[in-house]
Amino acid sequence: MHLRFAAILGTCAFVAGCSGVPASNPSPAEPSIESLSDVALPEGTSQEDAVAAALALAATPAETQGGGFLSGLFSGSGGSTNRAPAPRTGPDAQIIPFGESVAYGEIATVCDAPRGGLGTEVANISGYKIYDSGANGTSMRAHYITGFDDGCARQFSAALSLTGDVGTHEVVRYLPTNRNVPYSATDNAYEAIKASVCRVSHGTPCGARIDSLAADTTFVTAYEKFGAHPRWVEILLHDGEVKAIDFKER
Repeated sequence: MHLRFAAILGTCAFVAGCSGVPASNPSPAEPSIESLSDVALPEGTSQEDAVAAALALAATPAETQGGGFLSGLFSGSGGSTNRAPAPRTGPDAQIIPFGESVAYGEIATVCDAPRGGLGTEVANISGYKIYDSGANGTSMRAHYITGFDDGCARQFSAALSLTGDVGTHEVVRYLPTNRNVPYSATDNAYEAIKASVCRVSHGTPCGARIDSLAADTTFVTAYEKFGAHPRWVEILLHDGEVKAIDFKER
């Protein structure tokens, strides 16, 4: 690796000479090209990275070619453009290509849907639009939601989907007859959001700030088939994100 880097720096010196940057008589505080050939590169540094670093060194003004420049290039904290993107989190973390199906009870992100290819718009609420890929059908099929911060759609499967505003959710959730019904993931997520926006305690209606909460918060219910069914899927949307998805039962 030392010999390889020495050869690269030799090329660097040649490029510097051609570009008019002196390759000799460095200032006393700066390392010379010859001394840089003794620098040990971190284990795992590729030849391509070393070449790029050497050419960058040659093209950089002399006052910035100190040891800090090299250490910045080859240290893990440099401005690398090859870093892996931050991992996605949340119930919609999975990214699928347009046209791929998703299991009932799950929701995924679709970023390559063709313009106008989501189907028929069936709902527009709280900043979100719901599209049905086969609005006249009765079988399980893809449904899409738009209105998210990343510009991508969210896909879920259902035979029928309906939206429900936060006021309706509160009326049903806080019924005395539902007091002993366990809270689902969407119920708990809503309680946390409501506490933040409305400043009220768990199990208490939002109150005067309900309109502010409803502006970007809503529920989507997905049914597996038409007709009465004891189980369904509920999706909670808030502030341009999918906050929770869960099964519910009667």
